[in-house]
Amino acid sequence: MTKKFSITLTRDPHDVFTQFKAYAAKNGVEVRGDHIAGQFNGKGIQGNFSLTGGTLNITIEKKPIILSWSLIENKVREFFV
Repeated sequence: MTKKFSITLTRDPHDVFTQFKAYAAKNGVEVRGDHIAGQFNGKGIQGNFSLTGGTLNITIEKKPIILSWSLIENKVREFFV
C-alpha cells in the first residue's frame, strides 16, 4: 500500500530542499535527487517527491507496519515545511 499527499510550498523550493536534505541527514534519512524530484529512504520509510509549480507531491512507498499513515505523513510534512 502507498500513501500520496501534497504540500503547497510557501518558500523557495531550493531553500526548502536544502533544509530538508540537511534535516534528513541529521536524522539518518538518505535523500537522492534535487529540488524538482527525488527519493528518500531511512528509518524504515521509503518514498519519492516531485515538484509541480508550487506543489510538492509526495508518495510513501514503504513504512514500518507499527507506524500509522497519519504519523508518517505528519513527520514527512515536518521535513518539508
